[in-house]
Amino acid sequence: MPKRSLVLAIGIAANTLVMPIALASDSKGTLTVALENDLFGAGTDRHYTHGTEINYVSDTYQPHWLKAMAGGIGLYDDGDELRFAWSLGQQMYTPTDLERTDLIVDDRPYAGWLYTSFGLTSDTRVNAEQTGGVRTIDRIELIVGVVGPDSGAEQTQREIHKWLDSDEPRGWDNQLDDEVTADLAYQREWIVPLVATYVDIVPRVGVMAGTSQRFAGVGATLRVGSGINADSGPPLMRPTATGSHYFKPDQRFYWYLFAGAHGRYVDHNIFLDGNSDGESHSVEAEEWVGEVQAGLVMGAGNWRLTLTEIYRSREFEQQQEPDEFGSLAVSYRF
Repeated sequence: MPKRSLVLAIGIAANTLVMPIALASDSKGTLTVALENDLFGAGTDRHYTHGTEINYVSDTYQPHWLKAMAGGIGLYDDGDELRFAWSLGQQMYTPTDLERTDLIVDDRPYAGWLYTSFGLTSDTRVNAEQTGGVRTIDRIELIVGVVGPDSGAEQTQREIHKWLDSDEPRGWDNQLDDEVTADLAYQREWIVPLVATYVDIVPRVGVMAGTSQRFAGVGATLRVGSGINADSGPPLMRPTATGSHYFKPDQRFYWYLFAGAHGRYVDHNIFLDGNSDGESHSVEAEEWVGEVQAGLVMGAGNWRLTLTEIYRSREFEQQQEPDEFGSLAVSYRF
């Protein structure tokens, strides 16, 4: 065989071997543990005061029946990265004055929420070149949980306050009653590169409908850093607008700073409107709620650290000031 032909044959063979690797599915899932607390923000202990969530997003090797189901609802096309997602979380809400034992009628109710979710995420990363480099990420989740004493929020807050030697919360006897919740949530993100993998903007739209919360939201996040295409923003807890809970870096170390603004129209919020039977404490909820986010994401190897500060506008009419809280999330790929 002539030398030139041999080189060409080797090149074709090498390209055949390399291409599947370059386009291969992601064989690693992502586990994220996140904490949100108002002590990370303004140092207060009120309203949305604490959240804990464990979230797992699978690799992209999914059975054909799941891809067919996702395609049937318009969530998946051939070549997209399809992932299964699961979470377990707890959130707690309190009024401002934790030392009062009576019902504080002009402040938000004591409430806890224990929930789990199951969902699918579809990412057009592989096919992004066909859309001018713009990726879309679609996520749909079924969220089931319980509000009330069975959520365990009272016990969690009491234990945390013991560890921190803080004032004992005394008003949990006034919390919402036990009620099972079921919600369906959908979110779409567009990752629009502005300067290669150094600057992008991520617009988002999302809806949530069910018995705990019903809202429709829109917003965007601006990101500046290096290797920012590894994910789509900070992993936060609903109802906060959130980025991807998984990451897929293409370099050993990536980082970025981000700032975003999001707003939502709220039709129902059980943590303000009270139990569905109408017999619990409730306050007059605001229909429009806005948020501003800012923070830092750093990833090294299979690890990612996310720090986020969130400013949320007033959620009910009697609320005197907007809220500020922080989020700390640690993620690991395996």
